[in-house]
Formats: sequence, structure tokens, C-alpha cells
Amino acid sequence: MDIQFEIGDPSRPRGHALLYFRVDTEPDNVYGTYIVTLPITADLTKYVPPFLAAHLGSGDTGPLTNFAAFAMPPMSELVEGGYDRLVRLANLRSDDLVYGGNMFSYDLARMMESVAAAVQEYSDAWNQASGSAGSAASSIPAGDTAIPLGASGPSSEPVASDESDADGLGVNEVLWSFMSEGDRLAEMGRLLGRLRFAQEGNDNAAIGDITAEMTALGRHLPAEFSIATLVANASDTGPVAAQLAQLYMDRCYRLSSGDTEQVRRIDEAIRNLETRGRPNS
Repeated sequence: MDIQFEIGDPSRPRGHALLYFRVDTEPDNVYGTYIVTLPITADLTKYVPPFLAAHLGSGDTGPLTNFAAFAMPPMSELVEGGYDRLVRLANLRSDDLVYGGNMFSYDLARMMESVAAAVQEYSDAWNQASGSAGSAASSIPAGDTAIPLGASGPSSEPVASDESDADGLGVNEVLWSFMSEGDRLAEMGRLLGRLRFAQEGNDNAAIGDITAEMTALGRHLPAEFSIATLVANASDTGPVAAQLAQLYMDRCYRLSSGDTEQVRRIDEAIRNLETRGRPNS
């Protein structure tokens, strides 16, 4: 198949794209999915039980070895809001927007095959543009070089713990991008519970990791949710701050559901608590 770039440069794919199809019998509808190409090829058989890994392939064979690109969902789904929403999302997220052609919405097997073919074509374009790992690394602008926290400049010494944390957050960033807003809020609530448990156990390492994860997850939620304030209060072990953190969490849920009256009441409760100040813990 020949995919068509409607937003983005086919000679320089961004590595992530909204892919959509049209249906002749449904002129007002579009069916879409999201393509991700991984900058680091992974052998996912390492992360499944050995008895499953044997059936999923080893070496250079199997569906989970040399895993470098995928679409989620694996079959294109009806997009609420149609083509205009895809354009807005692509511009908002700096994604490529790719057209995969026409298909039949009732032919599920053909739909999955079309998505798989588009993923392969997009991945091939990405690989061709990025070149080898060495040339890709040498093309990174100097200003984009990462500097470990606490360092005054670039260092040739590896920082194992920082690298592991970055890898973990990178995986989570991909997962969060596929979640609905409600699922992201549920994940934030789970992290808030883990943070409180870590605080009770005085586990400073876990506290730092969880607050960093909450902050990163907050970037996938609307600014009006005030996640930075939620995290700041959650990081404070004082009793008033704990109440504020829960109120901000509840406020997020109410904002997501569109319950403006409850949001107003929660805002009033937050103001009342904040005027009382935060006693030293």
C-alpha cells in the first residue's frame, strides 16, 4: 500500500503518526489508529514468562522480537469528531497525519491487515530517514544533549540510576499517550496512594520516583487540572496538605466529568483550607 502524508514530511517522519482510513459507504466517517516507532528496538520476549517466550519466538523470529513499531489500537476505530478532529490532534500533538486509503468497516481481517501494512510502510520511512544508530546520534543538535541532574556540564560517565529512571518514564509516556483522560486520572489516583504509602515508610527514593512520575503524567492532562499544585501538596506530609491533595484529586475527577457545581464547591473548600495555612509537620 502507499500511505499519504497529509501533515508531516514523508522524507522525515516524526516517528509517531495518526493513521486514518475512509469508507466509501460512510462518507462522513473516518477510522483511525496511532502509530508509534520506537527509537530503540526491543525484544519483548524478555518480559514474558519463559513458557510463553518459547512460543512467541526467539532470536530474530517471532512477533515480539525486534519490536520496533506498532499501532494502537491494532485495528482502526471510528473517530468521534471525524477528520477535523484528527487534524486538530495532529497539530496539537505535533504528529504526522497519514491517510491509508479506503476500506470496508465490516471486514475486520482486512482492516487489521491494512493497519499492519501501514505500520510497516511508516516504519520503513522512519528507518530510512533516521539512518543507522551512529548517524542518528551524530545528528542530534548540541543544544539537545541531555545533562544529568546536578551536573554542571556534559559528562562521559554513565549515570545508571538516572538512565533507568528515564527509561521507565519513557515507557510510561507511551502508555499514557494511549490512555483516556479517565484512565490517566485513575493512574494519578493510584500514584497518590503509592506516594502516601512511601511517605509513611519514609522511603525517600520511592517518594522521589513517584513524585517525578506524577509530574510527568500531569503533562498528559489539561492545565486546568492544576497537577503541579496537586503534586506539591501531595509531597507535603502535613495534615492540611494531605487534605488539599485529596481535594485537588477530587477536583480533577469533577472537571473531567463536567460537574461544574461540584468543582465550584471544591474550589471553595480549597480556599478555606489554604487560608488556615499549613502547620509544620
